[in-house]
Amino acid sequence: MISNRTRWLAIGAGLFTALASIPAFGAGFALFVSSFLILGASVQPRFPRAGRGLICAGAIWLTFWVFDIFTLMLLEKGGTNSRLFVLVMLASVLLVVWCDVAIAAEELKIRRIDNVPKQLFRA
Repeated sequence: MISNRTRWLAIGAGLFTALASIPAFGAGFALFVSSFLILGASVQPRFPRAGRGLICAGAIWLTFWVFDIFTLMLLEKGGTNSRLFVLVMLASVLLVVWCDVAIAAEELKIRRIDNVPKQLFRA
């Protein structure tokens, strides 16, 4: 099971990225991009496998979105827009990177536990 800290980080990263992209793409599309990550982190305690799958798929999709679209927006419009726009986009990129590292660490920890031979647990 993914820790509460990582789940809340995923929800925060998804919401922040959605809010950061509303001015450029509209609220519906921005929330749709982050919805898998937010939904997966929300349902993971009740549905562990489905939640982990949604978190991983949502993180991959959000990472693709942030690195491709936001980075291109920064390169294209960074000089013409306000500093606030650039800071929000950079904060979104850093938050998604932090979230991805935390999710990857949790997945490695879970997979290591799953691969421990079952004989160790027999008494």
